[in-house]
Amino acid sequence: MDSLVSVVIPNYNGALYLSEAVSSVIEQDYVNTEIIVIDDGSTDNSVELLKKFGSKIHLIEIENSGASTARNIGISVAKGEYIAFLDSDDIWATNKLRLQMEYMKTNELDLVYCHGQEFGNTDGLNILHEAKYTGDCYKYFKKFPGRAIIDMGPSTAVIKSRRLQKTGVFDPSFTGPAEDWDFFRRYCRGAQVGFCDQVLVYRRNHASNVSNRSLKEYYIGNKRALLKMFAEDPELTLKERGLIWMKFYYICTKAFLGNLPR
Repeated sequence: MDSLVSVVIPNYNGALYLSEAVSSVIEQDYVNTEIIVIDDGSTDNSVELLKKFGSKIHLIEIENSGASTARNIGISVAKGEYIAFLDSDDIWATNKLRLQMEYMKTNELDLVYCHGQEFGNTDGLNILHEAKYTGDCYKYFKKFPGRAIIDMGPSTAVIKSRRLQKTGVFDPSFTGPAEDWDFFRRYCRGAQVGFCDQVLVYRRNHASNVSNRSLKEYYIGNKRALLKMFAEDPELTLKERGLIWMKFYYICTKAFLGNLPR
């Protein structure tokens, strides 16, 4: 029998797109799944919509606490040997979990992600996010500070749940940019990573999602994530730390200058 995959979906006021996201999991051709949806104190009709799925999902309602806390609650009740995440405005291809689980087991990996395609009604329309990094990916978090190494995560990633006992879950003190970067940076340390060379996730680009945060918010979030990495990794040399800071400030300066009015 196929291994159980727990799918964790945090939601906050996502009623407009939520049903489509949940349906994309229900329609997977990998059948041994449990779907855990954590409604993070929505004030729209999200809960009403979710209840229509009945026993097909495990619905948990909490007070508004942020996506990281919602995901952590989902992780805490997950029964699967593997965990996959889906944002409530994203969509999976029907064969996503099957292809990733086959690749995971064939290659004895700890994390498998995939290519992703943006769609929607803003400037991100049709942007393709190609997975690039494999193997020991922790080195890339140091080499490319602030870059999404597990691109379009968490919606693209499937992970082994038992590794979370060593690496920890999402840090709830991060409430926006860099929360995913911090989580995957910790998870990838000592992990073997691979990707499926196909577009299996579609990210809806709209005005209210996290990817549209300001440059200032990205700067603050990523700076904090780097400081946390320095505190948690005593093996980083003084030279490495200086090089990481130099790269980070170069990237930030370039981004800020490119955003100035002309």
